[in-house]
Amino acid sequence: MSVKKLLQELTNSSDGEINLTEKQMNIVCAAIEMFSEKGFAATSTSEIAKKAGVAEGTIFRHYNTKKDLLLAIPEYVSKLSISKEFISNIGKTLEDPKVTVEDFLRAIIQNRRTLVATNFLIIKVLLQELPFHPDLKAKITQSIFSPARQQIIKVIDYFKGQGQIIDLPSNTIANLIITSIFGNMFIRYIAQLDFDWDKEKETELLIQYIMNGIKPTKS
Repeated sequence: MSVKKLLQELTNSSDGEINLTEKQMNIVCAAIEMFSEKGFAATSTSEIAKKAGVAEGTIFRHYNTKKDLLLAIPEYVSKLSISKEFISNIGKTLEDPKVTVEDFLRAIIQNRRTLVATNFLIIKVLLQELPFHPDLKAKITQSIFSPARQQIIKVIDYFKGQGQIIDLPSNTIANLIITSIFGNMFIRYIAQLDFDWDKEKETELLIQYIMNGIKPTKS
């Protein structure tokens, strides 16, 4: 899916949380494409304006600085339907008394894989700029990671109570799960290393790998 189609999804959403004009969508699309190609520091607002087909002053009517344009991206990602459904569905996990940790992990992996695959350029920009912008890190944490992590910890606490997960700090277990899944996604979709991938087999092996670290040992 193109970046513009994703932004149109936000604008067409019935909740009205984000309402982007056509020019604003063109600006954000141009910025994401150029940040991806050249990096944030090497991209000028005049270049973004030219690619977006707008006057440079139009950018500053919507975003005070180039940095504000970059910092808006995580907020847009957090409002996508696939991101919001992920948060909602994590909570619904506990409504099924027969659900297993493996079911939970499989759902997370499938959702995150879809998110990364359909937002490739956006995720690439965020990851490549993350080390250079502490305020971007804070924005990503606030908009994307913290809400998901809080819900994941709730589910971990539930499975610990059921005896399906080892009795370690829930924060530690959440970090283990998130690191394993996002490391796998990075290699597959962002770095695009030339490996022979079997998506379904890879998912099951990843689940097995995580479970080997978090399932209780038999006494």
